[in-house]
Amino acid sequence: MNFQKISPIKKFSLKEITYFIAFALFLNTLIACVPVIIAGTGAIIGYSLSTDSAIGDIKCDYRTLWDITVDKLQSMQADISVSNESKGFIKAKISGHDVTVKIDEMSPKMQKLKISARRHLMPKPQFAQKIFVKIAEDLR
Repeated sequence: MNFQKISPIKKFSLKEITYFIAFALFLNTLIACVPVIIAGTGAIIGYSLSTDSAIGDIKCDYRTLWDITVDKLQSMQADISVSNESKGFIKAKISGHDVTVKIDEMSPKMQKLKISARRHLMPKPQFAQKIFVKIAEDLR
């Protein structure tokens, strides 16, 4: 009897590995960017989801966005450790997540809202997105 040795591990060429990595990076980029348009009084022009945050442009005045953001965080039982309205910065803890909110005024009626979330130093973009969407819903 003639037995052949069969290798259980397939060897991949450098070209196959390169294509796989390029495809994985493409999928990551495709999944990480989620453009959305929500109409209403305060409208989100669009937002994207990055590795640890949800970022979007919101059409409303600064004061309205600040008040709604603080109200929403309080309704989510956030433990707010830092709150600086003049800098548009809030640091809080919600359900074991470290949450950072940053509001930048682009124009009197257009604000950039960025919400970052981490738990045990690991990024949690879905939790940041959940907060972002809740704030946007309250703006309508």
